[in-house]
Amino acid sequence: MNFIEFQNVTFGYTDDSETQQIEENVIENMNLKIEKGDFVAVLGHNGCGKSTLAKLCNAIVVPQSGRVLIEGIDTADEDKLYDIRRKVGMVFQNPDNQIVATIVEDDVAFGPENLGVDPKEIRVRVDEALKSVGMYDFRHFEPHKLSGGQKQRVAIAGIIAMKPQCIVFDEPTAMLDPRGRREVMKTAKMLNEEYGITVIFITHYMDEAVKAKRVIVMDEGRIILDGTPKEVFVNVDTLKKAKLDVPEATELTHLLIKDGINLNKDILDIDELLEAVVNIMEAKN
Repeated sequence: MNFIEFQNVTFGYTDDSETQQIEENVIENMNLKIEKGDFVAVLGHNGCGKSTLAKLCNAIVVPQSGRVLIEGIDTADEDKLYDIRRKVGMVFQNPDNQIVATIVEDDVAFGPENLGVDPKEIRVRVDEALKSVGMYDFRHFEPHKLSGGQKQRVAIAGIIAMKPQCIVFDEPTAMLDPRGRREVMKTAKMLNEEYGITVIFITHYMDEAVKAKRVIVMDEGRIILDGTPKEVFVNVDTLKKAKLDVPEATELTHLLIKDGINLNKDILDIDELLEAVVNIMEAKN
């Protein structure tokens, strides 16, 4: 079942003049379907349109032409905005921009309170959300005393407490250290695998993208690659033309293939590459 559908979507930002003329289209005639329960990574260089794609999913912006449907609801229907944002939550790059309270549990309660959820239910939701991201023991902490990764998990808990069916992560690890990045990616995968939440994870880190079920690569407002990680990252030349790297193991695999070693092109991690090389060596002996 398609949870999100883009139908011939075009979007561009306007300049600041009175004419409101579109400077340049950021998304160009895009068609995209995302199934309920999927985990999709979206890759692309800066300015390719991936953050705009995220905003279109949550009706922060709406198309100039075409339609974005969330479970059949048109995001351009202002009367349905509340329903759309209950279905699709957003986690942004900087957690400080999403944290509004001075105590962790109060911050997580903020969203459900705005939805008019009963106070007893809010208490249950806050505890469950904090436990799900491993931050329950920090519920009485002040957010500014937390690490970047911990803050981002609190921001995620605030979205979880609103019980969305989908969470769009807009480069949530861009401002984090490696440990914080691992914490956030682990949380996103857990929400998808254990809670069935649809995840759209926008990133420029290859090691994060390979953990998704599906990878979409964007360039100049268009989708240029779409498939499983193995199907996408085998296209090394196409990715490099789009100013993107490939996983280190994939890069090394392609260099070895050029040197005449018979390896599969779709290797994604070092362990997989080592195993393949060992098998070749054992076969020769």
